[in-house]
Amino acid sequence: MTDKLRNHIPALRYGAKIFPEDIAGLLGLPYVGSVIYVDANSGSDSANNGSAADNAFATVAAGYAAATSGKHDTVLLVPSGGTGRTSETTAITWGKRFTHLVGNAAPTAQDVRAGISFATGGSLSITENGCLFKALTFNGTADINVPVTISGDYNSFIGVDFKGSLNATTGDDTAARALYINGAQENYFGACTFGADTF
Repeated sequence: MTDKLRNHIPALRYGAKIFPEDIAGLLGLPYVGSVIYVDANSGSDSANNGSAADNAFATVAAGYAAATSGKHDTVLLVPSGGTGRTSETTAITWGKRFTHLVGNAAPTAQDVRAGISFATGGSLSITENGCLFKALTFNGTADINVPVTISGDYNSFIGVDFKGSLNATTGDDTAARALYINGAQENYFGACTFGADTF
């Protein structure tokens, strides 16, 4: 069945739009700015602009680049298949204040089907303050000792699975970390898991 919301809300049939502030409560925030969509399975960084689920970017890096600092823009991972995880090959520095990353997937304790898989050269460094990260898995298959670093303050991580790198070389390295907190203060971790037991 491919029923549309506009079939049940007459105003939508006549051109009314649903704006980000209309769905903010669903994300756990009282207000959001722009919503930027990312779909690793059917998105495109070159052909799409992230303005809708069917016009989604393919990577979080592209979604993040489209966000504006301080505006409560939300990068929303909307997987349409596969693991729901993007394949990031560049280092992302999350340095835009009040910019959020939310996975649109069931909030399971581990292996949330939305998130980031770090390939060679990929990592996430959270340097700003006041950001929300929710319903995500961070993992990698490449030899990356520290895939996620936090140096920013006052961020919230809710239902995030910090798997680390699922690589045998990294697994044998004493410098490997699923998450490295570097001087960050007053961050909140709720219902998060850390590490993996298999490689």
